[in-house]
Amino acid sequence: MPVYGDGLYTRDWLFVKDHARAIELVFHQGKIGETYNVGGFNEWKNIDLVKLLCSLMDEKLKRPAGESAQLITYVKDRPGHDLRYAIDANKINRELGWYPSVTFEEGLSETIDWYLSNTEWLQQVTSGDYQQYYQKMYNPA
Repeated sequence: MPVYGDGLYTRDWLFVKDHARAIELVFHQGKIGETYNVGGFNEWKNIDLVKLLCSLMDEKLKRPAGESAQLITYVKDRPGHDLRYAIDANKINRELGWYPSVTFEEGLSETIDWYLSNTEWLQQVTSGDYQQYYQKMYNPA
């Protein structure tokens, strides 16, 4: 599992369903012409997130604790990589009353469960077969 640089880059993470709810709320209740940042008030260093993910995978797959973390490898960072991506989501909270509905940890656990329950879909998107589909559809010989 590749991690850029030292893994200390910070990002604001949000459960996908909460992000979708925010988009729907802005679409229906936001003011036309206004901009609403969507964020989770939930900053994590990449390496801490990866370690949490590994821990949850060990638990869900009944692996010995720490087994998944052995898959972490540090790879050369890309030039100009931002140390932190931050977002101020106070406006959507204040004006539209939107807040994340679950903790990030709950959302991550639900996301893992979805992937583990949809292994056929996962296989299709990780096998590389979709690249042949795109080649056939968009670059016919």
